[in-house]
Amino acid sequence: MDAVFPGQHGTKLIGVTALAVIAALVGGCPAPVRQPAVTPPAAWGTAFALPARLMPRPVPADSLATPGAGLADDGGTACPTLADTTRPSARPRAITYSDAYYTRLTIHRIGSYAMLPLFVTEYILGQKLINDSVPSSGLKTAHGLVAGGIAVVFATNTVTGVWNWMDSRRDPSDHTLRNVHSAIMLASDLGILWTAASTPGGIRHTPADVRRQQARRHRAIAITSLSVSTVGAAMMWIFKH
Repeated sequence: MDAVFPGQHGTKLIGVTALAVIAALVGGCPAPVRQPAVTPPAAWGTAFALPARLMPRPVPADSLATPGAGLADDGGTACPTLADTTRPSARPRAITYSDAYYTRLTIHRIGSYAMLPLFVTEYILGQKLINDSVPSSGLKTAHGLVAGGIAVVFATNTVTGVWNWMDSRRDPSDHTLRNVHSAIMLASDLGILWTAASTPGGIRHTPADVRRQQARRHRAIAITSLSVSTVGAAMMWIFKH
C-alpha cells in the first residue's frame, strides 16, 4: 500500500497537536483557545491515526470565557478552574444586643437631653450668687439642688455609657464615633469633679473680694466642663442620628 502524504489540512493538524502536547507537558492545563473542528482527510485511511486523548476537541463559542475548556487532561476531566480553588471570603459576624442594652441606651439619651436645661439653670443661679453681695439662702439652696441634679445625670450617664461601650466594643459600625464620644464624656466627668472641688467656702470671715474671685474661678471651671460635655453629646445627636 502506497503511503499517502497529508496535504494542507494534515499540516495544520500536526502543528496543533504538537502545541497541545508541549503545553500539557510544560504548563499543565492549557488556556482556552478557539479551535476550529479539524477532521482528518479521508485519504489518510487507517495509515496514520492519533490516540483519542491527543485529538483536539472543538470548543463551543459560548464556552470560550470558561477557564479549563478546551483540551481534557489525562483523567478525561476538565482542568480545575479558579472558582474551584478560591476560598470563599469569611462573612462578618452579626452583632446582637440585649434588651438591657437598649434600656440603658434610652436612659442615657434622656440624661443627655436633660443636661442642657440643667446647665443653663445652674449658670443663671451661679451668676446671681456672684452678683449679689449678700445672696439669699433660697438662692444658695436652689443652686445646690441643681448642681446635685447635674451630678446625678453625669453619674447615671457615665455608668450607662461605659456599660454600653463595653457591650458594643466589637461592633465595627460607628466604632470611632463611640470611642471619641466616650473619651470626651470621661474628660467632662473629671471636669465636673474639679468643679465640685473648687466650690467657694462658706466661711464668713473670708473677705468678699476673695470669695468673689473663688466664685469666678469656680464658674470658669464649670463652664469649661459643661461645654466639653455638650460637645460630646452634640456629636452623637448629629452624626449618630
